[in-house]
Amino acid sequence: MKHLSLIISLAFMALTSCKKDDSSESYSAIPTNNGTSSVPAIFTQKVLLETFTGAGQPQCPDGFIKIDNLVSINSTKAIPVYIHYNDAMEIAQYTTLQSTFANGMAPQFPSGMINRTPSLGMVIFNRTQWQSNFDVAKVKPAKCGIAISTSISGTIASVAVHSGFNEALSGSYNLTVYLLENNVSGLGLNFDQRNSYNTVTGHSYFGLGDPIMGFKHNYVLRKVSSSALGDAIESSYIKVGGEDIKNYSIPINGFNSNELYVVAFISKTGTTITDREIMNVQRVKLGSTQNWD
Repeated sequence: MKHLSLIISLAFMALTSCKKDDSSESYSAIPTNNGTSSVPAIFTQKVLLETFTGAGQPQCPDGFIKIDNLVSINSTKAIPVYIHYNDAMEIAQYTTLQSTFANGMAPQFPSGMINRTPSLGMVIFNRTQWQSNFDVAKVKPAKCGIAISTSISGTIASVAVHSGFNEALSGSYNLTVYLLENNVSGLGLNFDQRNSYNTVTGHSYFGLGDPIMGFKHNYVLRKVSSSALGDAIESSYIKVGGEDIKNYSIPINGFNSNELYVVAFISKTGTTITDREIMNVQRVKLGSTQNWD
């Protein structure tokens, strides 16, 4: 029966898929369990850390330290993503997020969003503000959660994302799906990391060079497999025990499949930067399944 269900699902995906930014990627909202359990009554609140960075931005190594420290202390709740600018790892999502959330302010590096939740009329914060805003976000009650099932066949990844709710919510909500890669490096200034702290005694990046040759970039946003600001979750699912399931087919040629992760998050939509926020987020290594938690 499981094999039959998979065949049926794949057939429907071929017929009903909707094209995304990459014309070879698609998703469909086909109900399937994919090895996950039913929607639980309680979820863990997790926090997405979207950080703007770039290989040519010399202040960014200090941001790496702050994110690494935050993640190491909050390993079950903090999910980092680095969105690159003006280097070989930049994708269109950088421009989309800056134009949506910067509120006309010039970009700073490093800077970042904490669950895209506003504070004092701003959503993008400098690195001295990350910890305090994270501490607020991580203790909010979780009103929804995510389970993710993934598999790889050749150069195609199949991803099923389950969005579950434990209460009825007002407003509109989207699901966004990111593909991340760790240990990304290459030759030249498009990959070598500029480092303002090469001569700063006591700094973790002291003496590592400027630029740092062969730098390994982690949590690099490689693709947005949903629409840039997310695919709509049907309102009929946003209720106690409600579950929306979306299936994505993602080409992964050109990436190291052993270093790929899927990050999916539910966000409340809005018309201004202060009436949007990420409700919850989940991560899984590509080829694995992450059940509700």
